[in-house]
Order: sequence, then structure tokens, then C-alpha cells
Amino acid sequence: MTDAIFQNASHALHVSYLIHSLPATTKSPTAIVIDQLVKENHVWDGVPVRGAAKVNFSGLSPIEVRAQCAQVVSMVNHLAHPAERAACEAVYGLQTLKANGVRGMSAYCAPALQMGEEPLLYIAWHVFARAHQREGITHAAIAEQFGMTLQAVRYASDTVKKYGKHLHDRALEALHQRFLVGGLIADF
Repeated sequence: MTDAIFQNASHALHVSYLIHSLPATTKSPTAIVIDQLVKENHVWDGVPVRGAAKVNFSGLSPIEVRAQCAQVVSMVNHLAHPAERAACEAVYGLQTLKANGVRGMSAYCAPALQMGEEPLLYIAWHVFARAHQREGITHAAIAEQFGMTLQAVRYASDTVKKYGKHLHDRALEALHQRFLVGGLIADF
């Protein structure tokens, strides 16, 4: 593998966690036949070629792609501080991994915020949820549900966001060199 697969460490994590969340599949016999017919009948001839891809999987089989992505996730699991892993999982993870990351970030921020576990978990979900997941988890709703002031919820949210960004940046910095050495990203 002479060419880098990913553009940078953040890109490697994004793609790897996405592929990690998908089931490993193989082509069905029907898909193989359809591919064969498409090639024989030149169905895609004349269709404009897409621009440069952001991920360079050329020459890798699907199982090798999954292996590269598993390597990236494994490197995250071996970061020096568990909170760095939690930040990565909260940012890039999907489903169970995202939930574990959000719980980890909530636990990491708990001593600094001195509040109950449940409201802090809601606040961490508000910080790390994607826009469509955030519906109903507003600062006002959290404040009302737990009898807190809106100012306290905003402060806690800003604190979780600040810690999350700092830990995420530290993780990217630590992973950048490892990914360079492993040939996963290119040195620009």
C-alpha cells in the first residue's frame, strides 16, 4: 500500500467508525450476476466519471478495507487516556459506541460540574448528538426536567463541549503520527 487511504486523522476516524458500525457483508450471487450483466452490456459507458474520491480504497478488497478501519478503531481503543477514547467515540461513534463515548464524557466531566449523573448525561447527549437526534433535548427542556436554571445547564453544556473538544484534539494529535507511520494518511 503506497498511497494513503485517508486525508487526515479526523477523516480516518469518521470513515472507520462508519464502516465499523455496518455489518460485514459479502456479495450475493444475484449481485454478482447483475454486476456481470452491467459490465457485459456496457450500462455505465458514457456516464461522466466522478471527481476525485476522498477515500483511496483502490486495490483493497472489502475485507481489507474493513481491516484497515478496524485498525483505526483499535488505535483509538489504545489511546493513553480513556477520556480521549470517549471523546472520539462520542464524536464519531454510532449507536452503542456513541452511547459509550457520551457516558464516558459525562463521567469525565462530573467532578468539574458537581451535578447529578442523570442531568449531566442529558447535557452530554445534547452536546454530542447530531442535529436530528437533538430534537427535544434542549437546554430549556433539560433545565425544566431537572429543576435547574437555564444558566446552569448552558454552563454545563459549554464545559462538556470544551472538555470534549480538548480531548478530541489531543486524541487526533496522538493518532496523527501513528496514522502517518502506518501509511493510513499522507504527510502534506
